[in-house]
Amino acid sequence: MENKKRLVIYDCDIGTDDAWGLAMMLRAEELALPGGRSIKVVAITTVQGNTDVDNGTLNALRILHTLDRRDVPVFRGCADPIVPRSWAYTNLFHGHDGLNDLGDYPEVSVEQELQPEHAVNAMYRLASQHPGQVDFLLCGPLTNFANCINLYGQAFLDKIGGVYIMGGNIFGKGNVTKSAEFNFMMDPEAAHIALERLSCPALILPWEPCIDGEFGITLDWRLNVLGSVDHPFVKLLTRVERSMLEPRGFQKWVSCDSLLTAAYLFPEAMIADQREYYATVELTGAHTRGQMVLDHLRGRKVDAIHGKKNNVRVVRRLNGEPFRTIIAWTGFLNEADIAQLCI
Repeated sequence: MENKKRLVIYDCDIGTDDAWGLAMMLRAEELALPGGRSIKVVAITTVQGNTDVDNGTLNALRILHTLDRRDVPVFRGCADPIVPRSWAYTNLFHGHDGLNDLGDYPEVSVEQELQPEHAVNAMYRLASQHPGQVDFLLCGPLTNFANCINLYGQAFLDKIGGVYIMGGNIFGKGNVTKSAEFNFMMDPEAAHIALERLSCPALILPWEPCIDGEFGITLDWRLNVLGSVDHPFVKLLTRVERSMLEPRGFQKWVSCDSLLTAAYLFPEAMIADQREYYATVELTGAHTRGQMVLDHLRGRKVDAIHGKKNNVRVVRRLNGEPFRTIIAWTGFLNEADIAQLCI
């Protein structure tokens, strides 16, 4: 029987979307979730991605300060992808430091607050201490998770709970190259390893349902309604997102990692359509490296490659209305009625 108390490792490359997801996860510790579940965040692990791993680690500690949750352990993870990149990512959507280089952040002490254990080892240790109970929310490149698989193999895989990934794509729509999503493209080998080695289907929220979905959240509502909340977390994120999104002319507000977190916490309310596939990642294509490739011939008698067992549950469409309630509650907006989603 599934243990209703779920322990969560939140693996991230904090930027703002990871920060919203982390705040949502930590706030959810106080809830009785649908199905009688409850959750506890037992580790935040950091990885290269939106920024380098050192800045991402600092940002994780900064976010915990704004939420007054310095009790949550943070573990620094991998600084580089499994195969060194032959190209430089220069878009820097989140700035050099992941928070758009604004400064005036909460003061943190890495020496006193960061756990000495490497993130990869912490993943294995926690899964071993609580077999079947630890769920992994992977909101950045999959470098830490894949390296844990490479180091510990089946001894790790046999002990994990659920795996939830924000990354990849359904229709080949890219956001860092023309055909690859950012998290997968920042470490394609890690994504390939994770998908190939998982024995139970991971839930994947790809890029397209996030960017093409209709969630009814305008940037104006985010910055001027939710952004009016007098809370250190909201004030910091509003300052960062105002500087990052307004100059680029954004009209809608989308936060992919918090969409994955909401789908994990409230799957019945959030997930409108999902389907199982066998998925892999293109590693050698001249135009398609990093693209997630789905076997659309599933269920037919085809060759050995296409006939592999389904390894992912792909979210194809999300519900928008509950997400606005969830993100309002995450941001401490008084009018948000989260209780209606916990029934």
